[in-house]
Amino acid sequence: YKSTVTKRRSWFLAAVCWILASVLGFLPMFGWYNHDTLTRYNSTSIDCQFIAVIPITYLIHFIFEGCFLPPLAIMIALYCYIFFKIRSGRAGLVSGTGTYTQKKYKLARSLVLVLALFVVCWLPLHMIQSIMYYNQNIKVPSIALYFAILLSHANSMVNPVVYAFKIPKIKQECGKIWRRVTGQQQQADINSSRTPASNNTTDTHDG
Repeated sequence: YKSTVTKRRSWFLAAVCWILASVLGFLPMFGWYNHDTLTRYNSTSIDCQFIAVIPITYLIHFIFEGCFLPPLAIMIALYCYIFFKIRSGRAGLVSGTGTYTQKKYKLARSLVLVLALFVVCWLPLHMIQSIMYYNQNIKVPSIALYFAILLSHANSMVNPVVYAFKIPKIKQECGKIWRRVTGQQQQADINSSRTPASNNTTDTHDG
């Protein structure tokens, strides 16, 4: 954040990442799809299910081994380095700097929680697919596979909840939004606007 990276360069890097992710995500449309599904159905009737359309080789070799494990290892190494730097910098600090370091430590813990939930939500699906691919003698129940798929999609819903409960500023803003939706914020504004008027009336009678 404090480096010499400009705002324009940051947007450029973000755009490059999005374009690269989109191209890699649509690889099955360019030929890496389940050809067995197309041979069993004609062109007007295709079983459009996740496990039928997406080939297991794409999910294992590309998604799990290429796009999941390496970034996960890098993120774990980076977080270990961050905690090591924070922990080594907490000794012998004055109270003000120590408070700032404590805030950084809490923020890092919140981000680690997000990473842990990411692993919990996505690892079961990848493990089931790896078992199905490398050991075809083991029969995985369909309900377990579909539950793992649902769990992986639930990861997108978990992150905002974690941010709302673990990061104070986001928690405060989410509380304001919730009170505004439920009408509590409007009632609080009305009460606060009435309070000065009542105080002025009391002061006038006292005078």
